[in-house]
Amino acid sequence: MWPFVCKFIPRSVNAKHCDKYKAELARAFTRFNKTDGLLEGELYGIVYYFVKRKTDMDADNISKPIWDSLEGIAYADDKIIKMRYSGIYNLREISEIDISNIPDVVFDDFMQSIDNEDHILYIELGRYNHSMFKFNIER
Repeated sequence: MWPFVCKFIPRSVNAKHCDKYKAELARAFTRFNKTDGLLEGELYGIVYYFVKRKTDMDADNISKPIWDSLEGIAYADDKIIKMRYSGIYNLREISEIDISNIPDVVFDDFMQSIDNEDHILYIELGRYNHSMFKFNIER
């Protein structure tokens, strides 16, 4: 698994400061993950955006630019991400978050960010397998 945390507002790839955004994502990915080249094989991807105020952002519109931005940094083409999850969590409205499975490599940074930052992106790539498809996940 290749998780990382960023402390900024997600952007569109077409946004004004797109190159800066891509560079920040690349820096965060390489800070938390040491790889011997680009990732290969089928992957899953998770993007969780934690905020402390109301946002009009759309979860799908947050994740796609991140996957596009990681091309050439984490993998050659984002087509290898076969399953994608994304969500927006307003920390002022949600009273409980299950953090029991946050990877150790990002745990301290994530916890510090929750206390001190208004915008936190948790991004995770991992090896995909078909058993990850689930129906009725609210059960």
